[in-house]
Amino acid sequence: MTAVDEFSQLMARIYSAVLAPEQWDSCMTAIGHAFDSGAALVVTDGAARVLNPAAIPADAAATYAAHYSHLDHVLATVEAGPVGAVRCGAELMWPFPKSEFIADWARPNGFDDGMFIRLTASPVVTSLALASPKQCDRFDTAEHVTLAVRLRPHLQLALRMQERLADLAHRVAELEEASEAASHGIVIAERRRPVYTNGAADRILGASDGLRICNGNIEAEAPHADVQLGCSMARASSLDSCDIWGGSFLCARPSGRRPYIIHVLPIEPNPVAAQQPRRVLVVIVDPDQQPEPPATLLRRLYGLTKSEAQVALLVMRGEGLRPIAEELSVSLTTVRTHLRHVFDKTGVHRQAELVRLLAMLDPIHR
Repeated sequence: MTAVDEFSQLMARIYSAVLAPEQWDSCMTAIGHAFDSGAALVVTDGAARVLNPAAIPADAAATYAAHYSHLDHVLATVEAGPVGAVRCGAELMWPFPKSEFIADWARPNGFDDGMFIRLTASPVVTSLALASPKQCDRFDTAEHVTLAVRLRPHLQLALRMQERLADLAHRVAELEEASEAASHGIVIAERRRPVYTNGAADRILGASDGLRICNGNIEAEAPHADVQLGCSMARASSLDSCDIWGGSFLCARPSGRRPYIIHVLPIEPNPVAAQQPRRVLVVIVDPDQQPEPPATLLRRLYGLTKSEAQVALLVMRGEGLRPIAEELSVSLTTVRTHLRHVFDKTGVHRQAELVRLLAMLDPIHR
């Protein structure tokens, strides 16, 4: 096998470990074989130093973690030094043969020489450590240094990629958690095929009461609503469209319950995959499932009295003022007086404005 083939295999292992971090152990083993040594990635966050346990015997790893990590002046020097510099055992280990770390841990475990590279900047520092038993020649031969220098940018890029992927995964998890807390159904779709649905959307689509999944596609049972859904999604997914709103419409329900309110919005296309179909966001509002904002929140935010808060919440039903008076056992004049006070305190002028304000107060509350 040629040197080019061997180096290519190392590159493949490094970048495979980006997507599957559990492969870093085997990757370090392969790098160690290339140097006829042990290899490890060492991560230091200021409070602790974690040494890849696959690179050294289990008992050595245990004693290092328990005691000798804090005495490791070799890696401490590397981590305090410049990023990318290749440091050698002759510089960092040989001048200190009687130090506790060298005499009691490194040498007994066969680590008499090596090379070390700081790969990342602070606050979390990752370094490559190559450790070798004592040999006739120094470990930092021209061949070893050249190989280390060639590996360095690939390891640095792989670590940056892994950090970026971890950050994206964290953000996705946060977005999923937020969407699961929403009472609205949220669907991300490519053409008509859902690629993500939150819990509320799963319940709505699973009930097949006006909306459903058929042959993997989202569709409305009523033909007119299905045409509107298709047109709205096509408009929102058009790569040439400058629209910021695909469309909003009502979707009737065979059960006779109040129709769903459907909003279709475009999602910014991925510039890396610009030729792929643009995904859209479908928001499904079930009027029968939307909670009323709690009266205590209204009273705290706007200083409403208990009676004024009750009137404000009942206005959201859209049934008029007389049913409110009957439910509260007060006169219509009293209801109007309370409503006028609500308008004054909240800064709105019409019942429709009040409804919109109240709907925004607690959008994800179940």
